[in-house]
Amino acid sequence: DKNSKVIVITPLLPGHKISKETKKTIQRNDIPFTWIHSIGENNIPMNVSNGLNFYLKLMKGKAKYILPLDRDIILGRHMLDKMYKVIDKSGDRIAYTYTNFKFQGTVNVEFDARPFEIEALMTNNFISSNSMMKISALNEVGGFVTDERYKRLLDWCLWLKFLDNEYFGEPCTKASFIAISTENDISAGTVDDFHLKKRRVFNDFVKPLIARFVESEAIVDNSPGEPEVMSFSEEL
Repeated sequence: DKNSKVIVITPLLPGHKISKETKKTIQRNDIPFTWIHSIGENNIPMNVSNGLNFYLKLMKGKAKYILPLDRDIILGRHMLDKMYKVIDKSGDRIAYTYTNFKFQGTVNVEFDARPFEIEALMTNNFISSNSMMKISALNEVGGFVTDERYKRLLDWCLWLKFLDNEYFGEPCTKASFIAISTENDISAGTVDDFHLKKRRVFNDFVKPLIARFVESEAIVDNSPGEPEVMSFSEEL
């Protein structure tokens, strides 16, 4: 659609299909959008990000916003409409908007679209990869993160990458979705694997940010004579 407001992209790994619920619920939106889905080269999750970057370049100039959409998402009614309304009115340093969501199935957990907080984001990821982003900001930071060391938590890496470039997120509290979780999902991996990947993210993304904040004297002045340096736990 030449009038598309948003590019929705669903890269698929071999053998994967888009669920009927996703196909049905994505239609419950009013804004014009273009939905692209394709099959990656092999069974490496990193190829999902590679596919996103491929279409990010291919669709250059077609729309202002992009939303990666997993194949098993049940979109809340008017989810795209509500996210578009938030991001289209956002400030220059807002790169993306994120929603309430919950995993349902093998993993059962809910995440509210809480207010954006730098320290909270540097401690844990509370933002889904199914977020709407400004294509201009995404291109400025080099696109989606692709690194075979992670394969998991690549979305968190991207939010931290935005932060490193002084871009922030804005919650869309009126939108939501459900992600159907199965044993084969990346999010359903082992606890040990999660902590390994989290440690890597902390070392490669969070630590450099902490050092940057310290060097720039990012302080919270809680008392007239004793400014307190912002602190971030390494107990990940």
